[in-house]
Amino acid sequence: MTQIFWQAKIWGLLHDPALKALHDNSGRGGNSFWRDLVVMQDWVQNGWDPEAKSGKAWKHIHLADYIASASDRGAVGSLTTPINYNDQGLDTHHLLSATPRQFKLHSDAHQKLMQSKRGEFLENLEKTLLPPEIKLETDARKVFWWLWRCLPIATCKAFDNDESLLLMPAETRLPDSSIWDHASITAALAGALTGFNLKPEDLAHWNKDSQKELPHLVSFTFTPIQELIKASRKMRDFWAGSWILHYLSARVCWALAWKYGPDSVLYPSLFQQPLIDHWLLHGLPNSGFQGWAKDKNGQDSVFREYIASPQEAGLLTAGFPNVIVMLLPESKVQAAMQQAKAVLKEEWLRLGSLVFKNLHTDRHWMPGLTEEHKTWSGWLDSQWQTYWSAVPIGHNADELKTAALGEDRAQEFEGWQDQLYQLYRIPSQKEKKDDSRLKALPPFTPEEINLLQKAYQRRLGTQGKSFSVNVGSWWPYAFSSTRTALAGVKNARNWTLPTAFGTRSTISGIGPVVHPHADHSPESTIKQLWQRRAGVFDGSEQLNATEVLKRGLHHVLEELFGLDEATMTAFYPDLTAGVAGYLRQHQGDEAHLKQFRKAGREVDHKIQELGGKLRNPRQAWGIPWIDAEQQANLRPYHARLLNAGWLLEEIESDDIEQLEEQIEQEKDPQIQQNCRQQLSEIRQEFRQEIQQVIDRHYPSNSPADWYVLAAGDGDDMNGWLKGKHMKSYGDYMPSGLAEKVAQSELPRELKTAFSELAAQVAAKNIG
Repeated sequence: MTQIFWQAKIWGLLHDPALKALHDNSGRGGNSFWRDLVVMQDWVQNGWDPEAKSGKAWKHIHLADYIASASDRGAVGSLTTPINYNDQGLDTHHLLSATPRQFKLHSDAHQKLMQSKRGEFLENLEKTLLPPEIKLETDARKVFWWLWRCLPIATCKAFDNDESLLLMPAETRLPDSSIWDHASITAALAGALTGFNLKPEDLAHWNKDSQKELPHLVSFTFTPIQELIKASRKMRDFWAGSWILHYLSARVCWALAWKYGPDSVLYPSLFQQPLIDHWLLHGLPNSGFQGWAKDKNGQDSVFREYIASPQEAGLLTAGFPNVIVMLLPESKVQAAMQQAKAVLKEEWLRLGSLVFKNLHTDRHWMPGLTEEHKTWSGWLDSQWQTYWSAVPIGHNADELKTAALGEDRAQEFEGWQDQLYQLYRIPSQKEKKDDSRLKALPPFTPEEINLLQKAYQRRLGTQGKSFSVNVGSWWPYAFSSTRTALAGVKNARNWTLPTAFGTRSTISGIGPVVHPHADHSPESTIKQLWQRRAGVFDGSEQLNATEVLKRGLHHVLEELFGLDEATMTAFYPDLTAGVAGYLRQHQGDEAHLKQFRKAGREVDHKIQELGGKLRNPRQAWGIPWIDAEQQANLRPYHARLLNAGWLLEEIESDDIEQLEEQIEQEKDPQIQQNCRQQLSEIRQEFRQEIQQVIDRHYPSNSPADWYVLAAGDGDDMNGWLKGKHMKSYGDYMPSGLAEKVAQSELPRELKTAFSELAAQVAAKNIG
């Protein structure tokens, strides 16, 4: 039932030639090779082409291209033909900063393109991008995933792995976004306009008067965020908190992308995301999807040729935000958000279950505790609160192209134009106070408005044709409306963390400490349970279930990804990592290196003299420069050997283990207290003896005391999504466009309007 949905998205991806910007003017108007796909043959045979000249209702889907187009492409398109790729290449501009960059193929490909019959050369080349397996595949979802994820890479490979083609512009007159971004958002809109469960027999009822689905911009988020991260005692806890948020968000994105398409997730982009690529290749346990790394015969599939298995560093680096923005069909908004909530909770509890089993079963931690106890599952069940909001794009599915202005829409355009002028009049004192309104203004200058007016008048009065303008300017307002609605939902919440009775976390003071007893159990009884370190805790701390999950996370990564736990230590730098900065600054100075090695060696010997040993003596540092093979001579000893406090949690000895077991099993309180005192004395002896060794080598300035603090905040991402930081659209025009307009046969008033805009941009650049 979803085949037509995925077919519409395939058309959206291939509605433009993959190498559109390299074509000359005659070759840019065609489609890519969607008609060559077996999975699209019913479209070809039934005439379901959205761009066909016939009166088929599929023209409604063609609106996806207009909506996805850049803000004022219609106006610029009325002025001149596209800029052709030439000996200098093409001007491109960063979508947000407007920073220019020259796009040019490498020398061999450039010469071949310039010396060939361009249209024929590029058309033949594009056909070679499609593997036979994908051409013959009948699963529309599989075809779409390959096209979305692999076609850009296949294009780069066709030009000797020239990755600059990932930045190839969608429009040479406004080269501010790539052809791949434009194709992806067109595909998302095409699917949303088609609807999710459309059947072939439903098409008979489609006509120009029928109400079709509106695309909806949807935002989903979950909280609390800061509380999860800041409730940390170790650097590993901080990493675990950030990575859990990243992982949960990625799992939600994957679940929704698998059902509605990766193009439907506008933010964050899923392209080349390590977790998404890993699941795409290898599937998910117990999901029924085994991945596409192998074909039916067990051989590497065509996906493998274009997607490399992500490395451990990529899988374990956090980056996904906790806010997800999607484009969805109207009828599936609520179902998608329910799915997002269910996946979030299911995966969170799955992480909790994995950590619990590792601690309780493998490490024999806290006997008597069950996974169903309220200090464990009761707390984890209450961890997350989800919110979502959705706004429609447009107000009528049959009139989505509200900026397509013919004579019958002239009055509407005049009203729209008056609104733009109103935005640029001098604001009143009251409006100045309401700076939220001023920040939301679109990036139009008077020169731009004048150009739009002149272009519109020429198009309407001279040619009598419709005029498209400002379709893309919906996006900042749509994002803003969605986020505002989401904030309203969050601000109206009445959700609070559940009340915790009894002993609370020694890290955050929030939530009940994990224990197997009733609420009224004495604090001393619970404290005794936490004496057992199990290779994870320090014997004095007491944590709630969320904090325990964070602390034990690295022990279950093997079950999540099949990764060896021993390799995971490379991704946990701690506060002793300042030693790496010290060694890097003194790189090449053999005296400093010898001093570090000698200090590490003597500390290691001192630990052994006292009857102890390090749990992991050859642990990686978590610093790429140190852990690289060429720096192996820096790693005989770890940086933590220069910090006695950190070492205490890494030291094991028979005496310590015997005392911990006796404390756990002993019933007599006095004997327990004596054992705890002995344990404290042993640890104190270790610390004092180790510190004396460190002080002999670094009496006044230990490298372990070097710190660099970096702070970052993603709160302003909302402004980027609204388009608040974008430049005026004149800043994105290529330099050759002004010359082309000046040499054209356009009316004098239109040339004047454009030259005024060009002068404004030039003056700004000079200033």
